Amino acid sequence: MNFSKENNAKKQKKLQDKKKKIENKFNISFFRIIILVVVLVFIVGVGAALGAVKGIIDGAPSIDQIDVSPQGYASVIYDQFGNEIVQLTGVDANRIYVDLDMIPKHVQNAVIAIEDERFWTHNGIDLKGIMRAVFVNLRDGSLSEGASTLTQQLLKTNVFQTNAKSFDRKIQEQYLAIQIEQRLSKDQILEYYLNTVLFGSGRYGVQSASNFYFDKDIWELSIAEAAVLAATIQSPTRLQPAHHPERNRERQKIVLAKMLEQEYITQKEYEEALEEDVHSNIQSVREERPQSSSYSYFVDEVIKRVIQDLVNKNGYTETQANNLVYRGGLSIYVTQDLEMQAIVDEVLLDDSFFPPENVDYGVTLTYYVSILHADETTKHYSHVTLENYFRSKNSNFNLLFRNQEAAQRHVDEYLDMLMDEGDRILLETISFTPQPQASMVIMDYHTGHVKAISGGRGEKIGDRTLNRATETTRQPGSTFKVLAAFLPALDTAGMTLATVYDDVPHTYPNGRFIRNWYDTSRYAYNYKGLSTIRQGISYSLNIVAVKTLEDITPKLGYDYLINLGFTTVYDEIYINNQKFSDISLPLALGGLTRGVTNLELTAAYGAIANNGVYVEPIFYTRVLDHDGKLILDNAPDTRRVMKETTSFLLTKAMEDTLRPVVGTATTAALRNTSMPTAGKTGTTSSANDIWFSGYTPYYVGSIWMGYDINTSMVNDRSYHNMIWREIMEKIHKDLPNKNFETPSGIVTAQICTESGKLAVEGLCDHDPRGSTIRTEFFARGTEPTEVCDVHYKATICTVSNKLATEYCPESTKEERVFIVRPTPLDPSTWDSSITTPRIEDRKYELPSSMLGEYCDMHGPNSNNTIPDFPDFEFSEFYPPSIIETPSTDDNEDDPDSGTNNNNNRNNNNNNSNNNNNNNNRLFVNSWGGLVSIPLHSWL
Repeated sequence: MNFSKENNAKKQKKLQDKKKKIENKFNISFFRIIILVVVLVFIVGVGAALGAVKGIIDGAPSIDQIDVSPQGYASVIYDQFGNEIVQLTGVDANRIYVDLDMIPKHVQNAVIAIEDERFWTHNGIDLKGIMRAVFVNLRDGSLSEGASTLTQQLLKTNVFQTNAKSFDRKIQEQYLAIQIEQRLSKDQILEYYLNTVLFGSGRYGVQSASNFYFDKDIWELSIAEAAVLAATIQSPTRLQPAHHPERNRERQKIVLAKMLEQEYITQKEYEEALEEDVHSNIQSVREERPQSSSYSYFVDEVIKRVIQDLVNKNGYTETQANNLVYRGGLSIYVTQDLEMQAIVDEVLLDDSFFPPENVDYGVTLTYYVSILHADETTKHYSHVTLENYFRSKNSNFNLLFRNQEAAQRHVDEYLDMLMDEGDRILLETISFTPQPQASMVIMDYHTGHVKAISGGRGEKIGDRTLNRATETTRQPGSTFKVLAAFLPALDTAGMTLATVYDDVPHTYPNGRFIRNWYDTSRYAYNYKGLSTIRQGISYSLNIVAVKTLEDITPKLGYDYLINLGFTTVYDEIYINNQKFSDISLPLALGGLTRGVTNLELTAAYGAIANNGVYVEPIFYTRVLDHDGKLILDNAPDTRRVMKETTSFLLTKAMEDTLRPVVGTATTAALRNTSMPTAGKTGTTSSANDIWFSGYTPYYVGSIWMGYDINTSMVNDRSYHNMIWREIMEKIHKDLPNKNFETPSGIVTAQICTESGKLAVEGLCDHDPRGSTIRTEFFARGTEPTEVCDVHYKATICTVSNKLATEYCPESTKEERVFIVRPTPLDPSTWDSSITTPRIEDRKYELPSSMLGEYCDMHGPNSNNTIPDFPDFEFSEFYPPSIIETPSTDDNEDDPDSGTNNNNNRNNNNNNSNNNNNNNNRLFVNSWGGLVSIPLHSWL
């Protein structure tokens, strides 16, 4: 550096330069102003924030009004008339209060380690935990990490009855937590918490949970068992150790690791706890415990729906909602009719309404066994491993057995295989579920009130178990013909009950052949022929339904199903990375990806019964809290899903399904009352699922029957119909008869069922099968205006079996009525396996042998001369212009020119060939005259 005198003088001069001094002063002043502004903004911001926080705190409950001690009131469920059904006393009965000194330290420490590791040092809020949570949430871009202390959780459960994620509530919670910690000791807070927290299955507090899961008092628990309880707290349903042992086990490992990390346990204790097979012991306790059900399927469903609505509508957590339902003193008013429910239960518990055990499969097996092997290892086996063992010997094996004795024989054989000398059974449980199973729903479709349900046949074991009426999806079969095909066809596609489709061989676009349900064997192909939509409904014609959906498009059918409340039909869904869609032609026959629930199917048929208005099915109407304040008002959603005239037409058609001869559900018809009834059967391929959905002017009901293990019903398929009839007859026993309402937009017309057009007397009523005339209902404006063009009348000579001439003796003449298909049969479009289909109306068609063939057995010269057409006996009915006179050109011969039988036959053949070339034929039309009509391809 330069420290010379000259250089110092230059520096001094530079420092004394006025311009530079001014510049320096300005920079310093500007910097001071910036600092001042920043400080002022900070002060204002802090003041505003403090003001906001103060406002939030001022809105918090008073600390003097807060009680965080465990509390509980029984909730009561009332029926539609206000009569008490059941008390939900599980919480109060299950909570057994214990003092902190009775709770082992390792139980306390397990909870603290996983839920609030700085519990003993913080003042109610964990600042370190909050900073960690902020960092994690910012890193992950979510709000997955929380920092609630045990004190805050106690406040959440007992004071803040909502889980709405708001900044305001969090501030109030933290503020009150600090105050609680100033009033209560740490021991008191921990004691309240351990007696309050939910451990799943309605078990509140550590003592009731310990009794339930381990059949021990809390002071008897091991470290591993304490960790299981602590693991459950985060999500009592998802981590419930008996139902979800694998999930709980993973969380238990985290708890033990936290205990080791925080030095609550030693390394040796940690390793021993990991080795302890706690979850197997839990299963053993579960199986040994007497299985009983306090609640019906209906009550189970009410509890489930109230909890869901508290979460979805009121912002509660699942824990808070459970807590409120079981200990909040709620008054829950449900839609159940106890008398109807008793009828349903009585019938479905009566084995005489089901196939006998030894006729078909009678039971399914549930099996668990724990074996202590000679090498001191313990292994656990279940019905799943039993099934795998027998399936290795027989690939068709399943867990369906004719009876309990047959199931027990398989169990014995399985045990013989598992056990060696020195092995012994520690625990064995076996249970049998009656098969086939069934579910039933009864609903008042006017209000949406579900009146009775059964979620399964046989004794109900356990609470909130599988409900086959509301939770199980099964294929709906032919019940979907009405909903997916015929309903939209009548409602928006301009079709009517008289619209005719030809029930003849037909395939899907991919070439797959469509079988009819009434095909009696694998190689029999039976068809009805020309059939109206009414007949398609009453006789459940597969091909008529598919052709109808083909015309209106599967997308329209799908849209109607969505509007009818179905949540398990999909426009697009991926399963195992494979794309599926229900928007396809099999939709008409109930061919779905997932299936539907009984409840949703019942509600959809209820919409037809309810003049086209869909009313959402509900199980409860309102919920009041302990103080009588309304917290849930469950008014059902309603919407019009079809025209009133459409619902009426479908009802009239479905009344036929219960009538003898014309219907497929005659065994479901009510016998002891004349109450009008309509409905539809449904049977899936191989009869894995059988249904009947029907309704009266009062109620709609659906029944499903099938095996829990999805396999074919090989017994009599009418059991479900008879169960439906038995239940509905008892329900309607004392109800006055009334008819389905007829809307103002309905008119009638006399139609022919072969053409769907206006009937012609003297013709349609002379069909060889009997009259095809019927009075049909129509929505005004859709009734037919054209007359039947399918029936044709001809006079036949019974000797030659050809069209008669004037030379045929009267004694040989016979008038016959034939049909001519609007669209000719085309065997080239049929599946190659169909060689001789049985089409019922085919024998009533005008035979190909009569096309242009006139009697050649009678005549003036040689008993075979055909007269000139102007002299033909029916020609007087028509002007000559519409009668086709045979040509006299070189290709056709005059009928009178023949001199022998061979010539006449040749002439007739020539005429036939020429007429084929002209694509026309002479027929006797509806009023008896000869007319030219298009020639079809005949077989």
